[in-house]
This record gives sequence, C-alpha cells and structure tokens, in this order.
Amino acid sequence: MEKRLKALDAIFSFHTYVESQKYVAVDFYDGSILYDFKNGETKICDIDFYRKSPSINDLGKDFWGSNRSKSPEEYELGSPIDSITNVFNLGAISFGLLGGEMDRSFSKWDANQSLYEVAIRAVEEDRNKRYSTVRDFYEDWKVATKQ
Repeated sequence: MEKRLKALDAIFSFHTYVESQKYVAVDFYDGSILYDFKNGETKICDIDFYRKSPSINDLGKDFWGSNRSKSPEEYELGSPIDSITNVFNLGAISFGLLGGEMDRSFSKWDANQSLYEVAIRAVEEDRNKRYSTVRDFYEDWKVATKQ
C-alpha cells in the first residue's frame, strides 16, 4: 500500500505543477506511468499532448486517452478540457492503483474511507461536483492519507 500511495503522490504532485504552469494533461492514463521497482520511483512519460489551459475537446468521442480514465467531457465535442477534467483523470488513476479500476465501489478499494471519499468525488460524472482544481484535490488527498 505504501508504494502505491507514494506513486500516486508523485503523479498528483507532478500534475499540480502542470496546473500551476497553466497546462492541462491530455492523454494521461496508466500507460503514461513508469514505475522503477528496483528504486521505488515513479516517472511520467508521454506528456507531448499536454496543452495550454483552458482547452477544448476538438475530437469528440475520439479525444485522446483511455476509456478507463477519461472524463465524460472527453467524449463530447466542444467540451472544456481543464483542471476539472484532470481531477477526474487523477481520480480514475487512483481507482486503477487502489481499487477496482472501472468498478469504483468501496468494496474494491484497498485504502482508507477518507481516501475513497476524495477519489469518488474526483470521478463524479457531474463536473460541477468535482474538485475545481488539481491542487484542491491533492490537498484533500494528502490530508486523507494521514487518517
């Protein structure tokens, strides 16, 4: 569990930085994560599709990304692709590493209830119910890891 949480911390920290630089992640999914088992280090690759924020979905349902981690707006032509979108992506990644991936029930979740509540809010279908920034999501995540 500790290694998975450390990997997620690296991913969330990186995307908080991306957001601070006024960029939005595009095509970020589990295949963009490299884990060095020998040294316990997480690396992120394939960031060449990241865009200046805000952006829009200019491809419709074929927008970049994996179905396992794409937000609803990543299927809809003209929808905003922004920090709220990235919150969904990161929440979905947390379910991939700590839960049942597409089955987001608590029974499949390996971490504590507080982390589950942060993750499930992040993957809300209604973007208005998600965290509005990656930073807010990450701050709540860090608090929940200590509970």
